[in-house]
Amino acid sequence: MYNKKLPNGKVKFFDTYKSLNGERKQVTITLETASAQSQRQAKSLIAQRIEKKLTAEREALDILHNATVSQVFEVYWNIRKQEIAESYALCEKQKFDTFLNDFDFGNKRIKSVTSIELQKFVNFFDKPHTRREFKRHLIQFFDFAFAMRYIDVNEAQRIRIPKVKQTIEQKEKHDLKFFTVKEFNEFVKSAKCYIQNLRSSYHREMGIRRLLLLQFIFLTGCRYGEAAALEWKNVDILMRDVYIRQSWQINLGKVGPTKNIQSVRHIAIDERTAEILEEMRTKSDCSFVFPTIHKQPFPNSALNKFMKKVGDYGGMAKNPKYFSTHMLRHSHITLLVLAGVPQKVIMDRVGHSSPRTTSEIYTHLISSQKQQAVKVLNDLPRIA
Repeated sequence: MYNKKLPNGKVKFFDTYKSLNGERKQVTITLETASAQSQRQAKSLIAQRIEKKLTAEREALDILHNATVSQVFEVYWNIRKQEIAESYALCEKQKFDTFLNDFDFGNKRIKSVTSIELQKFVNFFDKPHTRREFKRHLIQFFDFAFAMRYIDVNEAQRIRIPKVKQTIEQKEKHDLKFFTVKEFNEFVKSAKCYIQNLRSSYHREMGIRRLLLLQFIFLTGCRYGEAAALEWKNVDILMRDVYIRQSWQINLGKVGPTKNIQSVRHIAIDERTAEILEEMRTKSDCSFVFPTIHKQPFPNSALNKFMKKVGDYGGMAKNPKYFSTHMLRHSHITLLVLAGVPQKVIMDRVGHSSPRTTSEIYTHLISSQKQQAVKVLNDLPRIA
């Protein structure tokens, strides 16, 4: 222990100790004088402070060592739920409830959880997509636990998801989830015939509104939730502009934020889209652009069901069971890619945060492009 006289005349005593993790730390105490009595007093007070700090360290280590998965998750979730949209938080929380409660991981000491247990948990689910989602959430959670020193290694990093070979049926399904302009016009024509044959004016009006909404999604590339939550205050028909700044939260039944900040954007619209909005202006008597007669957004499930019925009614070549509103977004983006629109422009238009999403997930080949490849080969010098 040593001391130092301060400018105000008092004396500051210093001493060091070794913490439980091996670090050297300093403790100080300030007294009036440096007398022998003050030195004895300082030594006693510093010893008390050191013991108090070591006790706090032991208690903290005990908490870290014995913390259950549920206790750590509570700390993690208080932070995590602030980082994501409310609707996504609800879905993610449901997955963790399955992990914590249904499989009883919540009562386990987090230090005792092994990669084998986590692998068995993930393997319980049949769908590769579900397995990948659980793995992603678990890695993120155990990364937090590692950063907070609850664990020494992230066991979730060891989880392996088997690579499932794509079946012919899956490939065909992927190829079918896309409309060419010709195919979509055929769909619209079938939809109009289907609507005309509905039994009541109520059902016909609802059918017309559904079709206008589906055409809007095809022509703008909006997500279902963005189109469903679109309000007139964010539409400027004269300037041919639509401002996307919110989304319909299906599982919450209310308007909420968009999927990510990149999804907040202005979309320039074409003449046909402007006509659709003008027609909806005569029908909508509430803030939503595409409401039902009851002044609420159409459920996505109702739109998908309508698309399948139209596909069956029109006897379309594509299998109607694959029809969905997201298929229209796929189609819009793919048509822009095939038309040679720059990737950055497409990303800004549809609200993608990653170029990989645009270039890999939504790029389809259509028959005309395949025929173009054959034409190139036919134009080559003949090979013996």
